[in-house]
Amino acid sequence: MKRIRTALCLILAAALLAGCAFLPSESEPEALAPADPLTGHPLEWPGQRPVAVTIENSTASATQWGISSASVVLEALTEAGMATELCLVYPALAATPKVGPVAAGQDIYWRLLVGQQPLPVQRGGGQFDQNYLDYYSIRAVDALEAGRTAFDCGSEWSNAPLWYTSGSAVSKVLDALSISAVLTESRVTSAASAAAASASSGSDAVLTVPALLPQEEDGKLPDATAPDAVNVRVCFDDNNATGFAYDPDSGLYRMLHADGTPQLDANNGQQAGFDNLLVLFSASALRDDGRTYDFDLSMGGGVWLNGGHLWTITWTQGQDNTLLFYDADGRTMNIKAGTSYIALVTSVTGQELTVTNSSGEEILG
Repeated sequence: MKRIRTALCLILAAALLAGCAFLPSESEPEALAPADPLTGHPLEWPGQRPVAVTIENSTASATQWGISSASVVLEALTEAGMATELCLVYPALAATPKVGPVAAGQDIYWRLLVGQQPLPVQRGGGQFDQNYLDYYSIRAVDALEAGRTAFDCGSEWSNAPLWYTSGSAVSKVLDALSISAVLTESRVTSAASAAAASASSGSDAVLTVPALLPQEEDGKLPDATAPDAVNVRVCFDDNNATGFAYDPDSGLYRMLHADGTPQLDANNGQQAGFDNLLVLFSASALRDDGRTYDFDLSMGGGVWLNGGHLWTITWTQGQDNTLLFYDADGRTMNIKAGTSYIALVTSVTGQELTVTNSSGEEILG
């Protein structure tokens, strides 16, 4: 089958220094519309840290809580011979539902999210996860430390229970762990729109962090590389794959397990779906332990899918940790506001992306 394969792309030095921030949605005046850095929608929890929870995603993990209500879902194969784990990101503790099964923390997710000051939630973590948290003085809410005060596994018990938690449960242990759920000014960028809103209203400025994804303001986009891109399969290795099928009624890419069955949220029975799919090709190498992958976040190629269309892109992580995107001509390219699934794909394990159109024909990016 024809496949879009990993390809690193050169980006002009000037482009590497360019920066993008979230832009307000079309329905709001620019000066009065601080935006959620995860989705680009109006900000509902100003000053609150987003919550990032790693959860299991193996074929045996048929029960997953909270996946349909996450603003952003990250996926990468972080360890050879293991299943991928997902990172579900919510804009605040108050927006975090029952979520799990909680899995080991992964430093690649914290690296992608560091500009947002995330509150990591995990169940243990390896050497590189802990090294990253220690280096940046980030305190995680860890099931191995907090136990049943903030986590539960239902009525059954085993050596490997399905731990789950929620925003309200996590909030109970923050004081004891000396963790704040509030953004700190030392690592926060005040958006010009928030400052203008403050000046006009006389209220305190709303602190916002650099956006994870730059957002499109007026819908002006370059022509799609493929205008009919409705079926997607991201293959991480022989045992790990995630699929998507575009639903034109909702405008969402509905998430599928490797076997093609819907990836459902145990909270509500709904199939997870996303406005945006971003598959980012990244160079990677095995770390010193011989099994954990280290990803290069400096630059790479990739694709963006939205509304049944596919764009070929290049990307880099800016100085403020925002993911910056460029079109085929090297021009800065914003994406549309909405929920997003972001996968990191590398050639080390033969990972690949397959996209087909509504006629079942394979598409090359």
